[in-house]
Amino acid sequence: MDIVVVGAGISGLSTAYYLRRLLPEAGVTVVEASDRVGGKIRSERVNGYLIEAGCNGFLDSKPHILELCEHLGVSQELMRANESSARRFIYADGKLRELPTSLREFIYSDVVSWRAKLRMMLEVFTPPTDAEDETIASFAQRHLGEEALRRLIAPMVSGVFAGDAYKLSLRSTFPVMAELERLGGGSLIRGMLRRRKRGSGGPFGPGGVLTSFPEGMEYLPRKLAEVLGSSVLTRRKAESVERRGREYVVDLGSRGSIACDAVVLACPAYAAGKLVWGLSRALAEELGSIHYTKLAVVAFGYDKSELGQELDGFGFLVPHEEGRTILGCLWDSSMFEHRAPEGKALLRMMVGGARAESLAELEDTKLVEACRSDLKHIMGIEGEPELVRIYRYRKAIAQYNLGHQERLRRIDRLLERFPGLMLTGSAYRGVGVNDCVRQARECATELTRLLVREAPSPP
Repeated sequence: MDIVVVGAGISGLSTAYYLRRLLPEAGVTVVEASDRVGGKIRSERVNGYLIEAGCNGFLDSKPHILELCEHLGVSQELMRANESSARRFIYADGKLRELPTSLREFIYSDVVSWRAKLRMMLEVFTPPTDAEDETIASFAQRHLGEEALRRLIAPMVSGVFAGDAYKLSLRSTFPVMAELERLGGGSLIRGMLRRRKRGSGGPFGPGGVLTSFPEGMEYLPRKLAEVLGSSVLTRRKAESVERRGREYVVDLGSRGSIACDAVVLACPAYAAGKLVWGLSRALAEELGSIHYTKLAVVAFGYDKSELGQELDGFGFLVPHEEGRTILGCLWDSSMFEHRAPEGKALLRMMVGGARAESLAELEDTKLVEACRSDLKHIMGIEGEPELVRIYRYRKAIAQYNLGHQERLRRIDRLLERFPGLMLTGSAYRGVGVNDCVRQARECATELTRLLVREAPSPP
């Protein structure tokens, strides 16, 4: 029994790992086009700085990565963010404003006007909706009002998904909110109270503490690759997936091909679409229609004397209406120890996203100038950074726009024609690292059931 996993990002490596645990007798091979594992999870050490090109951690309130770390025997390597990372800011009307963490703080905060606060307090009277799904913006407007959408919700959506709140599907991005509304008969507040009575957890779900590793997030995929050993093949670009009888054949171009009983496509949706074009044009088109947004990550290293202030927090987000270049700035060296040398600070900015994709394509000099201008305007930093690193993604994060659930249902129906062909990854049912590991385990479990059921009985 042979299985090929295409893609050695966190999704592909986790899927292969769980397949090994569930089907120890099977041959599992991971093929990766690039010369490294990890995909968009990449940690780079430069002149004593530890820079994350992608995500900088995961929330420990979900069990998926924690359980994987237990299996791998690396739980002792986990590192929680400093307590100061609980402090988060929004830049609005020319000022950094700390986001409240309690009702009392919210009442006395200046993140939104008193009129907006009164509007938000009327949330309990929100009537239920008949819509099966709606955009995040529509949902926020109904429940919280326009100012809360622009000042709080839309910037948060840009920070998490690099997305547009006016296009993203609520049910696909924040399903817990849709469930709370249903539970509360229209009101989130009533839904939270009823959920609490049932003892089913906190009001908003994720929560938790940001967690990483001393060597950065790339430590996890590298550890998975180490455990999987020689079954992980880099510089092996899959060109197509074909069906020959009951077998699948993964064509690796000049590197040959691999015949197998099942294939897991753990690569981005657009790449998976190209691979299955010969199998099903309809499936290929559905996968190719999942939009990815452009994003640039810009890291600056400073001597702390250049900052003029002590970094004490997670960082800040910038509403689109403020007209700045950056979506937000993460104070990485404030979150985790040893992200910068002694006496230095590491800041990381996101540029582009669904509402300003063209900014992610600024040439390097203009991009750096724009980021420096924003930091001067927002934080008063006038000095020149001693370190600059730019990471560009033409297809950064899959966008779960309105209609995403219907697309997934169509994809699932098309896959029924190809037993043993599986999809997993951030393009489908969760973009976070925890979500990718969860989906990988679910994929491995489902494929195991299928292969065991179809395996011939022993004589």
